[in-house]
Amino acid sequence: MTRLTVNVPNDNDISFLKEVLDRFGLNYEIDADDNGYIFSEAEIKDFVKTRQDFIDGKTTARDWTDIEEDLNRAFNQTT
Repeated sequence: MTRLTVNVPNDNDISFLKEVLDRFGLNYEIDADDNGYIFSEAEIKDFVKTRQDFIDGKTTARDWTDIEEDLNRAFNQTT
């Protein structure tokens, strides 16, 4: 037996892949990565606003220290 591991970045493709595997009569397991960081509605709105402000020239690029703090907070890491 050979095991094949595939990372599927788009969850919408899962149903299609399952159908193909079923048609070939292959056994498979789906292991969803539930440990990823989930952004809240407020965070997503803030990201969209920040992006638009940057595009409109209302803000400049952020300092790396600020970005690093956000990433550490998002992934529960400390510096």
